[in-house]
Parts: sequence; structure tokens; C-alpha cells
Amino acid sequence: MLHIKNKLKTVGAISIARNINNLFKIILILLILINMCIPTIYADDGEEEELNQSEFQEIVESSTKPTSEPILNSKAAIIYDRTTKKIIWGKNENTKRAMASTTKIMTAIVVLEKSNLTDVVTISKKAANTGGSRLKLNTDDKITINDLLYGLMLRSRK
Repeated sequence: MLHIKNKLKTVGAISIARNINNLFKIILILLILINMCIPTIYADDGEEEELNQSEFQEIVESSTKPTSEPILNSKAAIIYDRTTKKIIWGKNENTKRAMASTTKIMTAIVVLEKSNLTDVVTISKKAANTGGSRLKLNTDDKITINDLLYGLMLRSRK
């Protein structure tokens, strides 16, 4: 008798599994049919608008013009488009300035691109005797490139 009950439970479980499987098939077919009935609309659908070159240039120029002046704490700044070779925006851009900060920034860029920031370097006698540093480095000091880079970007002495 126990054997028949177990067999009935197994047959019942199989029947339930088949019903669930059939239900999933029906739902899947309904979803496919619904999806086929709903039109797909893309962002570029609609009327094609032809722009002539002058209209296109006007849109490009108006989209690249700043809506307001940038707020900067610097004495001078420039935004230069390398493609068109034109100055887009400037603040005292024609005033001659010392190259120190530009040199520091370019040095930082090269260091970031070409080195491993976790490498440890030993300070040479020449580097230790170079003035202008706030790091107070001594000959044979060991320091990571990351810390040297941080020191490089500190504000210079006046």
C-alpha cells in the first residue's frame, strides 16, 4: 500500500510539473504575440530633417559656446580647441606668466603615465640639494613615487 501511495505522489508531482511547464509555454507564446503586435519606436524615427552646412555649423557653434563665464580662482586660464586651433575661452590669456605650474602639471602627467606609483625611489644628492622643495628630502631618503608626486603638486613657495 505504501508503494502505491509513493507512486501516486510521484505521478501527482509529475502531473503538476507538466501543468506548470505548459503554463510557462502558454505565457511565453502570449508574450511573443503581444510583442509582435506592439510597434517598436526608435529615437531617430520620425521625419528626417535635412540640415544644410550653415545650419549645421550654427548648431555646432551654439552648442560649444559657454552659457556663462567659468568661475576660477586662477589669475589666468585658457580653453583651446586643438582641432580648430582656436581659443574657445580665456581669462588673461595674453598675459605672460612663469612656466612653473605648467611644468609641474606636465611632469605629473608624465609620471602618472610612465611609472608605478607604489615604486620606492632613493633620493640622490643632486635632488636633495635642489632648492624650492617643501618636502625637506635628504640624500638617500626612500620615498614612493606617489608621495613624490603629491609633493610635486603642493603649492610652490612665493
